[in-house]
Amino acid sequence: MANASLVNNITNATVTEAAKNIHILGLPPLWFILVMSIVLSLATTLIYKYATDQNLIKQIREDMKKYQEQMKLHKDDPHKIAEIQSLMMPLNSKLMMQSMKPMLITTVPFLIVFAILSKLLVGLVVIPLPFHFPLSSLPTGLGWVGTYVIFSLIFTTAFRKLMKVV
Repeated sequence: MANASLVNNITNATVTEAAKNIHILGLPPLWFILVMSIVLSLATTLIYKYATDQNLIKQIREDMKKYQEQMKLHKDDPHKIAEIQSLMMPLNSKLMMQSMKPMLITTVPFLIVFAILSKLLVGLVVIPLPFHFPLSSLPTGLGWVGTYVIFSLIFTTAFRKLMKVV
């Protein structure tokens, strides 16, 4: 019971009075955004892992690192740097093509989800702050976008490390 009251206190401390009365799929906005962040982060990590050639990406990154080290060694020789850069260009193209695949797969579903969330949670302070957060359009606090971005960064990083996604 002590854990339940602790969770209740944390939830109540981070949600404004207006947000306390709003429930989406039975969850308060903060918890709903947390769940959405976990689901979307997991989905994008899985899509990225299986839509890309992980071995190729790893090899390209290793090659790029070697070329960058060579460029540091030859920083006073512009011809050598140009030569190394010309070797890096095809690698950059391959790397970009690999990262475009998952982006193409996830763009439309994400646009739909974010359009729905923007209608449901417009103008709602999810995490109140005693000051104006520079990237927030709300006077004091974070709305759903800021909250989602923070949670998403955390969960995407965790899932990528757990699943060994490069």
